[in-house]
Amino acid sequence: MKRTITAILLAGTFMAIPAAGAQAPEGARSADLGAYSREATEAARARLDDTLVVVFAGGRHGFIQGRQVSLDPEAWQTEAQVVKGKVMVPKRFALSAFGIKRLPWFGFRIAERGKMVAISDLAARLGKKVFTEERGLVIVSDTPMTLGDSQLIDSIITLFDTPEKFADPQIAYRNIPSLKAWGRWTEHAKFTPKQLALYDGPQTQWRLISEKRYSEPALGMHELASDVPPPGVHPRILFGPQDISLILARIKSSVTGAMSLIETEHLLGQSWLDPDTDDGRLFARLVDGDLEGLAIDELTSPDREGTDGRVNRLTRSLNTIALYALLTENNDLGTKAAAAIANYYRRIEPAIDAHMDRLDVYNAYWRDVPEWVGPMDLGLNYDFAARWMTPEQKTQVRRLIAKLVSGRRGYGQNGPLRVRDNHCVTRGLTIFLANLALEGEDGFDREVHDAGIETVKAFLQWGIDEYGTLYESNGAGGAGLPFQLLSMVALARRGVNTFGHPHWQRLMESQVQCTSPDGTVTASRGAWGSEALHRQIIAAWKILYPSDRTADYLLGPAHSVADFDPQQYRRRIASLDTKHMPLPGLTDPGAAKSLLYDAPWRSTSREALGLPLDFSNPSQGLFSSRSDSSKDALWVNMQARPDLYLGSGSMHHDAGSFYLQSHGVTWGRDGLSDDDPASKDHSIVLIDGVGQDVPIPADTGTASRLAPPRAKYLGAATTDLGAIASADLRYAYDWLWTTQVADWAAEPIAGRTWELETDSLVVQVFKGTQRYRINYGAPPLHSRWFPTLRAPCNPVMYAYRSVGLLRGNHPYAVVLDDIRKDDQTHLYEWQMAGSFRVMLPGLDAEALVLTAAEGSAVPEGTPMLLVQEVGPSTCRLENVRGRTLASAETVECRFRIVLVPFRMGEDLPAISVDASTGTARLEWADQQDELQFEVAKDNRTRLRVLRDGEEILRSR
Repeated sequence: MKRTITAILLAGTFMAIPAAGAQAPEGARSADLGAYSREATEAARARLDDTLVVVFAGGRHGFIQGRQVSLDPEAWQTEAQVVKGKVMVPKRFALSAFGIKRLPWFGFRIAERGKMVAISDLAARLGKKVFTEERGLVIVSDTPMTLGDSQLIDSIITLFDTPEKFADPQIAYRNIPSLKAWGRWTEHAKFTPKQLALYDGPQTQWRLISEKRYSEPALGMHELASDVPPPGVHPRILFGPQDISLILARIKSSVTGAMSLIETEHLLGQSWLDPDTDDGRLFARLVDGDLEGLAIDELTSPDREGTDGRVNRLTRSLNTIALYALLTENNDLGTKAAAAIANYYRRIEPAIDAHMDRLDVYNAYWRDVPEWVGPMDLGLNYDFAARWMTPEQKTQVRRLIAKLVSGRRGYGQNGPLRVRDNHCVTRGLTIFLANLALEGEDGFDREVHDAGIETVKAFLQWGIDEYGTLYESNGAGGAGLPFQLLSMVALARRGVNTFGHPHWQRLMESQVQCTSPDGTVTASRGAWGSEALHRQIIAAWKILYPSDRTADYLLGPAHSVADFDPQQYRRRIASLDTKHMPLPGLTDPGAAKSLLYDAPWRSTSREALGLPLDFSNPSQGLFSSRSDSSKDALWVNMQARPDLYLGSGSMHHDAGSFYLQSHGVTWGRDGLSDDDPASKDHSIVLIDGVGQDVPIPADTGTASRLAPPRAKYLGAATTDLGAIASADLRYAYDWLWTTQVADWAAEPIAGRTWELETDSLVVQVFKGTQRYRINYGAPPLHSRWFPTLRAPCNPVMYAYRSVGLLRGNHPYAVVLDDIRKDDQTHLYEWQMAGSFRVMLPGLDAEALVLTAAEGSAVPEGTPMLLVQEVGPSTCRLENVRGRTLASAETVECRFRIVLVPFRMGEDLPAISVDASTGTARLEWADQQDELQFEVAKDNRTRLRVLRDGEEILRSR
């Protein structure tokens, strides 16, 4: 049944839908908010009217005769500092505050080569009266001042809160109901004073990569070089009016672009532009402004939940309608889209006002904008439709955007620079795009703009590493990547070109290296970790870098321009059931086409790319190797993350898990499910049925997460004939992490012994960040600041994994596991996720042959896989419960698994094991390999491979 929007008539009222997780006061009286109450805030502001100057250590503004003034308008992030017990402010602010042109000769402390001045010293030197408070509050007046009311002092200090930081977070903890109720993490976790001191300031100073290191690629997107139109002229964010005809020509020159136009036309004609459908009737009412008594229900698409609220189907569709009208110069449709957008925002404005009618402390989060606003579409909707709006409509929509944008920050922008590495951050860039719609006009927020620029650059540095690998999986990270791209396009048009960033430039190369030979899997661990990167991004990449062949390869077989018949494609689309076909558009990351950036490409083989067969990324503990560049190649991929620091997110408990593919069959996967983080169904080793996490009740939900800690990647050894990588997984078995606690007394937090994590990377990220307002992975104002905590999980004495691939006439893979829990006997289960039929059962208890064939007969040439254990542990091999399983009951477990792909009819190798020397031999008529296993003092097995007596590979 086609998804529709249901219009419900309700006696003249608009039914607002609360944003999921919104932290409104929830009925709390203003008086219950203590120092943050309206009464207390008004009293604090009134008290400042009788002062000359008020500043607070850590604040970035001050008050001059009760008026709020930035400490440094040219560098608005400048904060008042404490130097040797004195609160220092910029010299220019001090001169302005006291109405003097130059500083006195002596009698006050200066810092930073005279750029910062001790405000209390200067005030005293000028004969003023100074009140100071131990937390860093300085009040200067002409007459002596005393403040005996502690709540009044707290309220004055809260006036120095910013969208990024609390002036004094303890005041928020004492007064905000949700933070008071949450409790103190120090009452639930163990720590020593020495450990806690690790997290005291100063904050780590993270440095962005210098633009001098950017390359200067020849970019194919012509609109990047066109002039931004004057303020008030639209479109302007991604392109200008002068670019439209060239963009349309670019779209029509591509088969995919032509398809996108046809699909858009058809899908709109079947819904929003058909007056006989629910969508069409609603659109007509929006166009006519017939909104009296109209309530909108089910505006969001429940299968596309995102950080800034779920995708709002209505506003997203209006975005596509306006863009389509713009590109096709359809003034009639454009006028209707403009009216519908303006009328919708006019109708919801009272609900927005009601939502914002609360204390300022609740209105600092872009993430808290209700989903029915459609925050992801807000700026672009206005930008695409503004040319057809009346002056009154423009004024009204700009007013609404300014209300929602001003003083807010996207996710991560209210945290340290280093944490801006995930899809929550890139989806939060929609505030940057919305703000750009007001560029040069009233309501434009410079701080929002600058924070957006900083965030775009930060994501390029930490959201994508130096090898081009996304910090998150393609499924999770890809959900926000389109907004990163749009922000980069907007910035490039304004002279901030980040398309030459060295991390960004390697993004597609990393994707190719982690894509299976047959193209069906792109390994990128975590939620939806086997998904390919969204085609929207790859297609836009091809427009940006026309000569980049990696995008050609990832896009797959190309359409033939000569063979494409638009009329035939229209007839084909009309004959299909299109109820599940996504409407092309820019703001739905799940859509196959973007309409604006649908590019032509050439079919390209991997061999033509000239990339190495082996890929090792130490930053993410990622290893990928293949036997050759063909689609039938043997391929292994392993990951053990050494870069994790946060106890929340989309990561799975799967350190060391691997993929295995050959002859187009994926024999082994990271896990049985792309969205299940539990390690019991991942390709790792279980001990007595437990892996790198603990069982959690199915109804627990995600309000509290137990996240995986970081592992140690030990590196890879590569030669022309093979490669092998190793990882130390002990920490992943020993501990669980969290920085996301809904309720200390509920599962999965309750009943565990939590303690402060002292890992060096965790300390580096969290130290000195106590004032930031970010809640990692949780709704705004959900919990107090706390660093990553750890709890014991499945402690082991040691746990190592090595994964390797040997090339030759008969390529094969090896997986080595050294793991021991304690001095007792345990059941160790080696898992490779993937359900296949077992051939030749009983061949050997420690060997089995898998087939991809469905029936009882196995035709000649059918892909097969020999799995054989050649180590000292006595084990049993079987394929059950959707996985290949090697089981051993022992004290010290050393799995040495050899995986040999072949086709039915080909000879299997003769495999022999010499237990006395710790070697195994694999012998074919034309290839003889000897595998030598040596257990070192650290208990990790090193592998040395000889072929015809010559060494071809040795572990690091």
